[in-house]
Amino acid sequence: MEARELALRLKNNPEADHERVDQLLALSLSKSGSPELALAHLDLAYRRNPEDPETAGILGGIYKELFKKHQDSKYAILSRDTYTKNFESTRNYYTGINAASMSAIAGRSIKGREIANEVIQLIGTKSLGFWELATLAEAYLLIKNRELSIENYIKARQLAGNDWGKVISIHNQLWLLNHYLPVPKDVLRIFSPPEVVAFAGHMIDSPNRKTPRFPAVIEEKVKESIKGAIRTINASIGYTSLASGADILFAESMLEEGGEVHVLMPFSKDNFIETSLRFAGEVWVERFEKLINRLPASYITREAYGGNDDLFSLLGKVIFGSALLRSQTYYQEPFLLTVLSEFDLKRKEGGTRATIQMWPYPQKHININPDVMFNPAEVMPSSTAFVSAEMPRIEDRPVTYIASIELQDLHTIEKEKIEKTIKSFAEDQQLSFKLLNITQEYLIIALDTEIALMDIVKSIWSSTSPFKTEKPLRIGLHAAPVYITSTDEDDDIKFLRAISQFAPKGSICSSIGFAAVLALHPKKFQLDYVGSIQISEEAESTGLYTVSFK
Repeated sequence: MEARELALRLKNNPEADHERVDQLLALSLSKSGSPELALAHLDLAYRRNPEDPETAGILGGIYKELFKKHQDSKYAILSRDTYTKNFESTRNYYTGINAASMSAIAGRSIKGREIANEVIQLIGTKSLGFWELATLAEAYLLIKNRELSIENYIKARQLAGNDWGKVISIHNQLWLLNHYLPVPKDVLRIFSPPEVVAFAGHMIDSPNRKTPRFPAVIEEKVKESIKGAIRTINASIGYTSLASGADILFAESMLEEGGEVHVLMPFSKDNFIETSLRFAGEVWVERFEKLINRLPASYITREAYGGNDDLFSLLGKVIFGSALLRSQTYYQEPFLLTVLSEFDLKRKEGGTRATIQMWPYPQKHININPDVMFNPAEVMPSSTAFVSAEMPRIEDRPVTYIASIELQDLHTIEKEKIEKTIKSFAEDQQLSFKLLNITQEYLIIALDTEIALMDIVKSIWSSTSPFKTEKPLRIGLHAAPVYITSTDEDDDIKFLRAISQFAPKGSICSSIGFAAVLALHPKKFQLDYVGSIQISEEAESTGLYTVSFK
């Protein structure tokens, strides 16, 4: 996502090396699951300079991704031919090994073995880095020299360390090859993708809490249990917030174990400190500051808390969904790790339990129960009460799930049909709109649940130009707190409009926050990353996903 955003900026820089920019833009698109867009960017660059091994290598890789995505042999042949043509003219081992592998996949095993032997001779026994070792390992695999293949794969993995880009690159290649020739299980295991984990847990008990749930005296026990769980599932990438107590203990533990941590925040940093940290003592504020300054953080809103607890509920969904979206890029299921009282988990409604119930893989949920770590009778109540800071309450700003439907490309009859569909559906389902704004150019709908909104979107999508291959619609989706009584468009509505305008014609495009929520319904929606958007120089860039119905 970052690479694509930077490459797009460089395209407008007259001093940039535009051939390299095109290469990196195409590569970032292909690696993020959009090989079709990548092909459109790189095809012209390849025609200008077909001898360049970097351009040919990236183009061959795009064709390979298209082959994996569509299972169409024409893309395997295009990939093979692109790699082979460049290898024959440049003798570059990178295009050579890919030419060998794609020859084997495209039904020319003998040719593949011939090229693999040539690659082995090219590399020789000189000082070998990661890519040379990985290339030799793959070449030996293609000529069926199992012993030397495993030996070089092990050396390559040792050099890769926690560079997940390299690990995933080899994993994806092995995954593809394993469909056409046997890959040793030990090799598949050592290049397995990183385990992703979503985290949720209790805050440290407030001094005002009468019944202990997570007293400060068990902090070290909880942290050791978290570390044990991280090691057990071999977690390498974590998604969490940074409230006092379990969240911070998880983030610290992941970093101490050499992992990668992504932080999600529900609202402004200052308000978060007052709601979720200050009561536990200044030491927790200091630990938070140390982490937030070190780790990448995303905000549901940069605005104030305003007394809106629904922001915490949305935060839980986005944490869980973000882990799901990340795992999908590795073709696997993530773990959920929690530190929750068993009493809380068994409650029939409310609290964190409602979000836990949305986790689609209950068999991959590990809970650490703090109840067994202390005797309530031995926990001394605090002698000092804590008085929380007064924060202004914001009225009429609920968390909503919003759609913006662009109407410029529609005939008047189709616009009227959409309005009728919305109102009819709302009456049938007894839906209450948080926001319904209809103009000649666009239509905005806001509801308080994601499924209710998506049911309306699906109804509109199905009924508009049902017999056309390409819908004349562009729909944007976003989740955010919205001022429903304001006559002016707030920043989130402006952002939503930008998404719908940015979306390709005939598509439904979602912000990463809304996509994360939809990821909790894997049987209903297909989500594909398409890039990022930045609506102004001051605004942050954010990832976008296309949404389709299953």
